[in-house]
Amino acid sequence: MTDTTPYQTCLGYARRLLEPLAALMQPGRADLPIIGPASDHDAQADRLESFARPMLLAAFWLQAIDRDGNVSAENRAFRDRIAAWFHQGLALGTDPAHPQYWGPDANYHQHHVEMGLMAIALQFARESLWEPLAPVIKDQVAAWFGTCRGGGIVNNNHLFMSVHILEFLRTIGHEHRTDATVIEHHLDQLETMHRGGGWFEDGINQAYDHYNAYAFHFYGLCWARLHGHRDPARAERWRGWARLFIDDYQHFFAASGEHPAFGRSIMYRFNAVNVFGLGAAEGCSDLPPGRLRRLCLNNITFFLNRPITQEQGCLAFGWLDHFEDLAEAYSCAASPYWAAKGFALLLIPPDQPFWTAPDTPVPAEEGDFVRKMPVPGMIVRGVGGEVEILNGSSMVGNTQLRYGAWKWSKTAYRTGTGFTLSEGPPPTDWSFDAALTATLDDGRVFGRHSTVCVEIEDDHIGYAYNLGWKVGQVNTGVETFVWWRRGWLLLVHHVHPRQPVILRQGGYALPAAEPRFETVEDAASGLIGAFAEDGRGTALQPLLGFETTEWDERLDASKKRRHLHAP
Repeated sequence: MTDTTPYQTCLGYARRLLEPLAALMQPGRADLPIIGPASDHDAQADRLESFARPMLLAAFWLQAIDRDGNVSAENRAFRDRIAAWFHQGLALGTDPAHPQYWGPDANYHQHHVEMGLMAIALQFARESLWEPLAPVIKDQVAAWFGTCRGGGIVNNNHLFMSVHILEFLRTIGHEHRTDATVIEHHLDQLETMHRGGGWFEDGINQAYDHYNAYAFHFYGLCWARLHGHRDPARAERWRGWARLFIDDYQHFFAASGEHPAFGRSIMYRFNAVNVFGLGAAEGCSDLPPGRLRRLCLNNITFFLNRPITQEQGCLAFGWLDHFEDLAEAYSCAASPYWAAKGFALLLIPPDQPFWTAPDTPVPAEEGDFVRKMPVPGMIVRGVGGEVEILNGSSMVGNTQLRYGAWKWSKTAYRTGTGFTLSEGPPPTDWSFDAALTATLDDGRVFGRHSTVCVEIEDDHIGYAYNLGWKVGQVNTGVETFVWWRRGWLLLVHHVHPRQPVILRQGGYALPAAEPRFETVEDAASGLIGAFAEDGRGTALQPLLGFETTEWDERLDASKKRRHLHAP
């Protein structure tokens, strides 16, 4: 046991994550040679990502160190070393005549996203990262940021990036006469994505998932904090939406600290809790400060206590370990450092109630619960300390299929359990667990796409969707209704196939580090189940309409790993 305060613990976590990055910081470079797969963007985008995302992590740590009048000599030396490297990188990466130049922003380019993040980092750690730059370098950096003007932007949370870039340019005296209008237009456009109750549908992605926290509330609260004085009414709207969202979102976190892996970019891990720290910093939560802190630190600790790094000690692709197959095609080696947003809580000074108030249990620690969330069409349940999302609305649109439809298309997502990926690419291959799927005679497998929640009550949820695809006019209409009792789910499907299909209802996939299970099969009832050595189990019992049961298993390395949690 130690007498380390929660604030010191968090500061230490950030430093621990910075150290392997600092070991890769080479003089004369404006990128970090982090080992890992390349993205489907381009090499310049991946280079910038390796600079921008670690810079946000550094910014949260640096501004906290600069605020501390009693910082240790060792921390001061580390602070000076990494700040100096970022200064040099900013000078080299924005110089069109230098080999390390990142290149300009362009229509729909990933640079736009990373530049928006950098603009936020430079403002939060202005004393460390911006003010020491020479005036000529500041002008050069500003000119590089200015290449974002007029570019095409994906119609989703990416609209925030030009807002933050142009707002930053306004604060340093490099605005154009058109910037204010563009900022207002993009903020107006983003606000149309609010569907009520603090929930946003992510534009072209048509989804409700962790991007509500990853992006909408993070960028919205950052804007309110840094620039809300320009438009107080708008800033209060964003704070009000965050207040509503936080009240729902606190239920997503298990007693262990884990949240259900659900939606895209889940390898951003503890990015999920940034909204609790920012909400506290902006005074837009009615929750006890000890609960907000506990939500943050439980989650960060949960992941940092697991083998989530690669051979350099940097954050790796995956969820509970290094699992590269989880990644989306837009991810590169530095992408997991979007998790840096989780350290937004370091914006709060150490003498504030967020850090000093007694711990308050999170909902999952207080007992079982059912939280009804009509806007995103979700029921979130607490069961024995774990948390389960019953997903009655979040869509799998055409734009998301390339990310892995299994991230949105399952009946439920549960902490401690996770899910499996399919063996092949969508749209003709979907994983079986925790979902109803349709298999055609030619072997193609289809899961649910666009989904409409039709009933959401305290004891059940219902939704309508289709198992199929446009090519070949594959079409099985389904209406699903789900009830629950403790760890069990009762599913009733009304199905309308328009061609011969095999329908499968999958149970939860049981993860285990070793291939040792105790199985149960009861011929009379059709019940099948499996239990791992740690006592966790999964079971499935067909009641009506199903003719056979079967196992979808991986018990050795002859099959490719597909489970998010374990091999």
